[in-house]
Amino acid sequence: MFDDSFVIADIPGLIEGASMGAGLGHHFLRHIERVRLIVHIVDISGSEGRDPLDDYNKINNELATYSENLAKIPQIVVAGKSDLLFEKEKVAEFEKAIGKKVYLISSLTHEGIDELLKVMKEKVEELPPPARIERDEDFELEEKSDQKFTITRLDDGTFYVDGGLVDFLIQNVTISSEDSFAFFQKVLKDRGVISELKKRGMKEGDIVSIGDVEFEWVE
Repeated sequence: MFDDSFVIADIPGLIEGASMGAGLGHHFLRHIERVRLIVHIVDISGSEGRDPLDDYNKINNELATYSENLAKIPQIVVAGKSDLLFEKEKVAEFEKAIGKKVYLISSLTHEGIDELLKVMKEKVEELPPPARIERDEDFELEEKSDQKFTITRLDDGTFYVDGGLVDFLIQNVTISSEDSFAFFQKVLKDRGVISELKKRGMKEGDIVSIGDVEFEWVE
């Protein structure tokens, strides 16, 4: 479709309070500062009882609160899940409320995807070349956290996971957030916790306790 290319980074959904460290907070926000263009996607359908305008304003507030530079990065606003939208006038209402053009897409039907890619490419080409990242003389590497873990089988049969990895998850995961919990599950898999639990005999229906989170294992 295009003769050249550009890099797209997927930033998981932020939650309110991310600028102050809630959820995965700074882990994502500090990386967003490097981008030249933000594609801000909102659920226009309200399928989960959410208000697209409220979500849009909250996320932009988190960006501005974290950094003035983030607030200045150009945005393309995208209305996702259009296949679930039955009242098409909601798009026009949303556009009027934010004062920007909104691009309608559906990942299910692929509606609007090609147009969005075209607009993204055109916008990137209009932007000035990326500035060189200046060295921060006061910058210090964060101390690498201990992400080891131990597994103990309690007398009642519960598998109890403890250690530095659990401390890391407690500090950075908000279980009530769908995106944050997805990150929690991914870390458990990537760090070998799930495979080790299975080696220890974990089977469907067993209880696993990780920090304050307790769940029944389901294959």
